[in-house]
Amino acid sequence: MRLGILADIHEDIEGLTRALDQLRREAVDRVVVLGDLFDTGERVEATVDLLAEAGAVGVWGNHDLGLCDGPSERTLR
Repeated sequence: MRLGILADIHEDIEGLTRALDQLRREAVDRVVVLGDLFDTGERVEATVDLLAEAGAVGVWGNHDLGLCDGPSERTLR
């Protein structure tokens, strides 16, 4: 099984798109994310959408933990 490993995305949609395109060209079987999708929350939905379309699995990073337990009002906007 060929794995594509991603980490520290921090809502960088452009970089994520390039990385996912490369992983598709490399014909990986599974995309694995090692955390830190979140940054400001402004592009987190688009980030998650791209990863969901790619069938990605993974773990939460320290930047993502605030989404689990009592996110700030700014994060919820």
